[in-house]
Parts: sequence; structure tokens; C-alpha cells
Amino acid sequence: MERWSVDYDTNYYIANKMKDKRYDILLEVITPLAVGAGNDNDWVKGADYVQSNGKLYVLDLGKMIAIGVDAERLTSYLSRLDERSICDMLGNNLSEASKYVFELPANTDNPIKSFLRSQLYDRPLVAGSSLKGAIRSALFNFLRDNEERNEEVFGKLNNGSDFMRFIKIGDFEMKKTVLTNTKIFNLMIDNQKQWVGGWKQGNRQTIRKYNPIGFNTLYECVPPGEKGLGTITMASGTFEQFLKDNQRISPHSDKKSIVMNGGIRELFKIINEVTKDYLFKEKEFFGKFEGDRTDEILDGIDQLVSMIPDDNSSCIMKMSAGSGYHSITGNWKFDNFTDIGSWQNGKKKYKSRKIAEYQGILTLMGFVKLSLMNEETLSEEKSSIESEHYKLLEDIRTAPKKRQEQIRQAEEQKRIRVEEKQEEQRIRNEYAQLITEATNLYHDNKNTDALNIAKRAEAIWPEGTKHQTLIDKIQKSLDIENQNKERKEQKLRQMAMPLADVLSGKNSSFGNILGTLEKWIRQEGNSFGDEEEDVLVAALKSLSKKEQKRISRGRIKSIIGEDRTNSLYSKLG
Repeated sequence: MERWSVDYDTNYYIANKMKDKRYDILLEVITPLAVGAGNDNDWVKGADYVQSNGKLYVLDLGKMIAIGVDAERLTSYLSRLDERSICDMLGNNLSEASKYVFELPANTDNPIKSFLRSQLYDRPLVAGSSLKGAIRSALFNFLRDNEERNEEVFGKLNNGSDFMRFIKIGDFEMKKTVLTNTKIFNLMIDNQKQWVGGWKQGNRQTIRKYNPIGFNTLYECVPPGEKGLGTITMASGTFEQFLKDNQRISPHSDKKSIVMNGGIRELFKIINEVTKDYLFKEKEFFGKFEGDRTDEILDGIDQLVSMIPDDNSSCIMKMSAGSGYHSITGNWKFDNFTDIGSWQNGKKKYKSRKIAEYQGILTLMGFVKLSLMNEETLSEEKSSIESEHYKLLEDIRTAPKKRQEQIRQAEEQKRIRVEEKQEEQRIRNEYAQLITEATNLYHDNKNTDALNIAKRAEAIWPEGTKHQTLIDKIQKSLDIENQNKERKEQKLRQMAMPLADVLSGKNSSFGNILGTLEKWIRQEGNSFGDEEEDVLVAALKSLSKKEQKRISRGRIKSIIGEDRTNSLYSKLG
């Protein structure tokens, strides 16, 4: 295996090394920037965070224990992802029990993509590796001829020829983050069988109307306007020495020399050219595939293009979450984004975009501005950062005293909670006793008494879980009792009426007439006489011929007696 030769003149090496240039860089966020801490660090609802009153609280286990929460109960709630119980348990102490508190831009049940943070100060960190990946993509576009593989363009790691090792990028520590809601802009087929813009609302659903909820993802982002300091080192002298000794294993060495000799402005120029080409293609894409609120995205693209300087004193670059295929590859593979072709598996190419909504405006994600710092501005920025770091260190120094006070307060709160728990247990016991008593009365059909006792249980513990179901059952039984009583009384009132009125409308069948007559005669105070006999004759005569054939003398006799039956039949003819 060939490796970079180190057999050269030491003085020449030192001379070249002095040509290496370290640049102080200011990174400014232009559109919401998400640098993920990895899927393992996503915040899960009910385990890592809870939502309450328009805010999202990222929980801190140490702080929760410090304020005296019941560890056993907490563990149970966390294992069940029981967000509601955690909120109830912490009550007004949610902020004190949280590591971070955010304004909630939109509700979600999904894990939240957290931002990478520094270990010392727990600050949002734009890692040099993340920036380097975005810069590598831009350089890939510049360096390549027809190659499509990284090793064919940059060189190989295993023999030391990888070009990116001559460009060192430091980390950029930022000050704050916010939560940003994101949606996926997707293409869909309309009624005219044309591709149009829409918003993904489910795994297999895209709709025209923008809806912030549904298939949305929250990202922890550094917001627009935030700034951070870092460095970019371009080891031009070291690269020159490398080429002298290893020319044949470094592809595209002429173009690489242009980059290294041109320094930071040449690098900015390459990045700006890639960014501008990408933005023009994105503008064409969103212009062709219009959708709800795409005008906001187009306005944002125009603003980004206007920020790219002609003198390349700074650069605009897209990076990290929301970058998408085009940015990741350096935007070299397609002449445009509007020719929606297909992969070999039939799926459409690159028709989705992750869009952020920030302060009510839809925008592309992850655009940053890199600027070269002069001595004056660098000193001001460093002073501001050092001041904030001092404050953080002071907080760390005073943390033990604050923790002791927290423990004292926690003990006092614990004593109060014990007393409250004892009182709560007394109420629970009384509640359970009343529920049992009411249930027994309900089973004995003593619904009125049962209802009164169940309502007593509700009064002493409104948060109880059993009284409402029991009250509903009892009330339903009472309603049935009242309905049955009303029906019975209605029948009694009906049977107290004259037979003619009772039989009115009952002449559809012989059986109906005789059944009604039988009930009427059984009613106390009713007697069957001549007038009733005439009413019955009229009713029987009104039956259809088919029903008249069913008239049973025996059944009539059993109801009105033999004499009345004979008289009735004489009238029936």
C-alpha cells in the first residue's frame, strides 16, 4: 500500500507549513438550522419531554429528584410514557424540573430532533464535521469531471491523499435554540393527471392545503440571526509539499491547487456558485409545482440569492437537516429539478422537500452565512462569548449552594406532601366505602338512595374514577323505571276510557280486537253491557273478510260469557 512519503527536506517542509492559513470565521444562521445529535438522542414524549400550556419541557432527572419527586412513581410514569401523570406530579415545578423550556410551535406526539451540544457548556454546537460535509459536497461539484465516486475526486483515506484532510474546520458554539415545526412539501397528481405541489399529511396521503399538524416533525434549531465563532484552516503549504512528493496519487491536483492557493475567498466563491445554482433550480421547482403558501418559499429563495456577494467576501451555504439529496451531492447530477424522472424501481426522483415554518413564514432549512472576521469584529465577538462563558462558570461555581437550598425546600415540600397524602388516603377510603354502599343499593334496585350516596362520593373526591360510571348506571336505571311507570300509567288511563274509544284503530285483526277487549274488561270499573256489545259488533263487522273468517266463538265466549256471545252473534247475522 502506497502512503504519503515523508522523506523530504525538513527546512522545505517548515517553509511550506508556514504557508498554511488559519481563518477566523463568523457563522450566522439565515434560516432555521438543525444539526442533529443522532436518533439515539431524540426526545421522546413522556420520557424526555412533556407539553403543557403551550410550552415544551425537556425533563432533567437530577432536578426532579432534587425537588423531591417520588422516584418510584416517576420511574413508573416514565416507563409508561405517561405524560399527563408526570405533569400532574410536577405541577407548578415543571420549569424547575426541566433542562430546557421551549415555546411549542405545534403539537406533536413524535420524537423531537435534538441539536448537538458541547460537553463543557451544554451549548448548541455546529460541529466542524457538519460544516465540512457541506463544504465537501460543494468541492465535489467543483473538482469532478465525469466521476461520481468520492475517492475518484478527493483521493483515498488509506494512502493519505484525501483532499479534505488539508482543510480543517473547527466547531462553532452557538447561544440558543428554539423549536421549529417542519412539514414535507411533496408532489401529487391532480384531477387533470398533472404533477402539482402539496403537503404530506400521512404515509400515503398528500393534500393541497397546508396544515401544520399531521406528519409534522419538530426540530431543535438555532434560529435565524444567531452567530458563532470558529475557524477554517487551509493547509496550502502542506498540500503543496504533499503534491511535490505524491503527485501521481492526487486526482484533480490542478483544481485542488486553485482552491488552496486562492485561500478562503476561493473556497467562498466555489460554495456561492453551488448555492446560487441550487437556489435557481429550487426557484424553478417551486415556481412550476405551485402549492399552498409556496409564494413564501419563493420569496425566501430570492432573499437568499440577494445575500450572495459578488466579491465572495462571504458565502451562503446550505447544510444539515433538510438539506436533501441535491445539497448532499453538491447539486451536480441534474440540470434541473422540474424534470420528474423515475428510479429503476419506479419511484419518482427527489420530489420532496423538508420545509420549516419560522415566525409564521415557510422557508427552506439550514442556510448559513460564513464571513471572514477582521481583528476588530473578532475581538468584539470573542469578548461577548467570553462574558457569557464566565456567567456559565459562575453558575457552575454557585451550584452547590443552590442545590443545598433546593434540598431544604424539597424536604419541606416532602413533609407537606406526606400530610397531603395522608389526607388524600382518608378521602380515598371514605370514597371507596361510599361507592361500595351505593353499588349494593343499586344492585338491590334502590336507585334513589344509591344515587344520593354516589353523589356524596363525587362531592368528597371529584377526581375519583368510579363515581361517574356508577352515577350514569343508576341514572339510567331510574330513567327506565320512570319510563316503565309512565307507560303503565298511560295504559291504565287508556283502559279507563269507553270501549269505543279504546277499540278505535284496533280493527286491523280479530286477535288485536279481542286482546284489547280482554285488557279493557280486566280494568277495574269497566263492565261489558249492551252499549259495549254494539261497539264490539261494529268492530268485528269492520274486519276484512279474511279476518272475519278467523273469528272464534269460543274465544269471544271466554271473555264476555255465553249469553253475551249468543246476543252478539245474533247481531252479526
